[in-house]
Amino acid sequence: MEELDAMQSDPVPTLEDRLANMDFSEKMLDLCFILDTTGSMGSYITAATQNIELICDEIINSERLASPECLRIGLIAYRDHPPQDMSYVTLKFGFTSNPKAVKENLKTLWASGDWRPQASKMAVLITDAPPHGIGEYGDGFSRGDPSGHDPLQLARKMAQAGISLFVVACEPAFSGYSYSNDFFRAIASITSATMLPLTTANLLPHVIVGSAFEQMDMERLIREVGHAVAERVVVGIQSVDDIAKELHEKLLLRNESTKQLIVEDIYRDSPEARHNVEVWLNAFDIQAAKPNLKRIIGSRFTEKYLQSRYSSISSSSSTSTSTSTRIYPLPLPSRKKKTSPSSTMNRKQASTSSPSRQVVSDFKVFSNTTPKSFSDYSGKSSSNSPPSIKPSFNSSPLKDVKSNAWTRGTSSEDDSEADDDDDQDDNDNDDEHSHHQDPCPPSSSLDQLHLGVDVKQDPISFAQARRITTSAAWRIIRT
Repeated sequence: MEELDAMQSDPVPTLEDRLANMDFSEKMLDLCFILDTTGSMGSYITAATQNIELICDEIINSERLASPECLRIGLIAYRDHPPQDMSYVTLKFGFTSNPKAVKENLKTLWASGDWRPQASKMAVLITDAPPHGIGEYGDGFSRGDPSGHDPLQLARKMAQAGISLFVVACEPAFSGYSYSNDFFRAIASITSATMLPLTTANLLPHVIVGSAFEQMDMERLIREVGHAVAERVVVGIQSVDDIAKELHEKLLLRNESTKQLIVEDIYRDSPEARHNVEVWLNAFDIQAAKPNLKRIIGSRFTEKYLQSRYSSISSSSSTSTSTSTRIYPLPLPSRKKKTSPSSTMNRKQASTSSPSRQVVSDFKVFSNTTPKSFSDYSGKSSSNSPPSIKPSFNSSPLKDVKSNAWTRGTSSEDDSEADDDDDQDDNDNDDEHSHHQDPCPPSSSLDQLHLGVDVKQDPISFAQARRITTSAAWRIIRT
């Protein structure tokens, strides 16, 4: 515990020196959305695109940023490689300080701008499926990305560049795959971020804003104490956990508090899952990891979450009329494909390629001029607040003034209609991965009642101290 005090003669500033001389200068955030635009992602894409201006306003007005120009938004959309998808693999739209310009960029395919070196860098991946090559049944590209990009190596490059990748796991489709959960936990950990489960689309804006708040606090501390911490990691005398523990203790002595996004954990812990995460963390690439993975037996979800879903569906069935109750959502129209008689006859047979994932959005929702309010999911503005006054974080439209916690909201007509898309892909993929599909009922509009999302200002946690330690270490490797 006395080692940091002995570093005062070292030319590198000590942890205490950096803590005592914190510079709360202007903060900047580059926030990049990475959207999976295939499969059953319709409701999540809608939630992100319709609320993008409100997301930006909430971050700016939280007093975390000095001006609108301090926040820039970028977008990367992706689908699949041919022949699974013939439209595009990725589309990149450059960073901009104007949220409305994001909508226009999507129409004109204009792209410019890059990550600012002085900004906090944050990417949010919103998906319900894993990448190619991690060992899933029926993967048409079992050797990985046809372009040769390895996601583990890309994640490490992101970590070296100081880009944190938050993964929003759209459930329950996400956990219908064998290794998706463990893989993305590892990817998020490599980049000093977290994987966040989401069971209903109308909570997505809350998760994005909360992640941004937390990330900016992490970046502030990384810049103040990161170099001293990273030097000790590189020396290798202490473990990352030991260094993070000492950092955590010293930050608590300084009464350091941070914004912390709290999302209820719906995943069942198991030795096999922890083993797989470690395999992904330490493997050189995905091909080296696959032989060492362990199969998880049973559901990925906790008993509490499974019971809540069964209860929701049972309650919905007993209180709704026959005309309004529809647990199994209708599928979206399929993309038109040329089919041969032989392919039609063999449709029910097990496929040797990855499941075809239908396109659900061409980003037309970005053309909407009036986004919905987070706090009023009917799409109407609240009459209690003057429209000319923008709320601060303490009076955030995301916040429940009675409970001092963030509201979970209720679905609007748009959300309910979009939620109908959530599981349409499940029926298409029954043959491909039915052998490990979780024994979990289909999505219900009542899922939101059973997943807590909150943001709190609390003393810094050990998990955050560890993220600071690992992120600082990755960045010093780059230099």
